Amino acid sequence: MSTEEPKVVWVLEGYSKADEFLRTKYPIRREQILRLREVIKPDADDAWMLYCYAVPVEVWPAVDAILRCGPPDPELDYFTSAYAAE
Repeated sequence: MSTEEPKVVWVLEGYSKADEFLRTKYPIRREQILRLREVIKPDADDAWMLYCYAVPVEVWPAVDAILRCGPPDPELDYFTSAYAAE
């Protein structure tokens, strides 16, 4: 992992399965993204999880243990995302 932290904001996003619109966003802190990397494996060239990654329902208990975000909505598909910090 690069020692230089990117200037980004990470989020867990939930998109509607019916119309693919963004329905929910949950912030992810730096400490949490480091732990999420153990649950949701990023690409080899994406140490800071800057790309978008699907969050399968099978790993949700581990995701909830890290983020304390509660149970998933069965009507949503979840992804991790990163945006440039303001």
